Amino acid sequence: MELTNLEPLPILVFSNLLMVVLLLLLSWKGFKEPFVLRPWRRYLMILVALVFCLFSFWGTDWFHYAEMYLNLVYMDGFNTSLEDVYYYIANLMAPNYLVFRAIIWGAALYLMCLLMKHASVRGDLILCFFCSVWLIYFGYGRISLAYAAMYLGGSVICKPVRGKVLLSLILGSVLLISSLFFHKSSIYGVVLILLAFLPKMLNKRTFLLLLMIYPFVVIITELLLAQFMDSFVDPTERNTGATAGMTYLTEDTDEIGFAYNLQLILECIPYYMLAYLGYRLNILTEDAEDESSEEEPVNPVPADVRFFGRLLFYIVATASVFAFNLGVNTRILFIRFLRFGFIPACIVLAWAWQNGRYTRLAKFSFLFALASTGYALLYSFYVAYVGAAI
Repeated sequence: MELTNLEPLPILVFSNLLMVVLLLLLSWKGFKEPFVLRPWRRYLMILVALVFCLFSFWGTDWFHYAEMYLNLVYMDGFNTSLEDVYYYIANLMAPNYLVFRAIIWGAALYLMCLLMKHASVRGDLILCFFCSVWLIYFGYGRISLAYAAMYLGGSVICKPVRGKVLLSLILGSVLLISSLFFHKSSIYGVVLILLAFLPKMLNKRTFLLLLMIYPFVVIITELLLAQFMDSFVDPTERNTGATAGMTYLTEDTDEIGFAYNLQLILECIPYYMLAYLGYRLNILTEDAEDESSEEEPVNPVPADVRFFGRLLFYIVATASVFAFNLGVNTRILFIRFLRFGFIPACIVLAWAWQNGRYTRLAKFSFLFALASTGYALLYSFYVAYVGAAI
């Protein structure tokens, strides 16, 4: 397979746009009570989602992975930023690049389906939000396998399977540990998951404390990053796998235009809205509801939903430290850390939607997220069209 000469041509990106539109049409009835899809819709959505992951042309990573796959297979001793597990998949299990992607994203999607089934929310509703909004980021990079493993592991520990606490603890721990082998940055998510297991850590006092210390944390982070860069960046090795992270940090993004910045803004807004929603779900009591417009009785928020709400809040809070360029290009870290939150966001949004809690916030979050996805695909199509025309 000669794939390294391919580029994200407009027709390829447009096919991704069509798939997302199809998924949105298939999921439309799932957004309404009783939030259950007919089996044929559900399985068709999962199939289309898998096809999207196999042919996720809208970004450039599909082609980068194609090149790395061929190098792993045909070049002995090739130095790559990929984890060892992908080397074994490429050489022992995948006769071609599409099978390579099918194994990785097929396993990730299977774990996601298990998570949807296990969570204390309508699985079909989670699937609808996942496919219509955040699938584009799930199909983008190999880190999705780490996402699915770590969040399923956290969910199993927080909500034991069939009440079997010890077995669930072992299974969840294995999933959390295994995620560390699927992507280097998964340590970030695992640490926050461990923090999110503490239900009383997130309250009004800690919320105010985080707001007060945020400027000091940014300053300290800038100082530490400057020292880190001075010690470890080697310009002669910027293109090797060992320094892939350094390459991101030293990229010059000053010339990024308004259209791209608008894409980032649209993508970030729903995370902050849903992080606030996750915070609200954690400080609710059974006897009080802050929104007087709610007419439905107040139901207790399940422990695993509150867990994902805390987790989403911590992800957004820690990612926000890197929102500004702290002497180096930390904006790329900001957006990558923020994307750790899209699976918890699906669960938090789905529970609020299903139970009629904070309905305005949930609906506006969904609309912003939907607009972000549409804009990202259209912008990618425009970039591909301009590139093809040159």
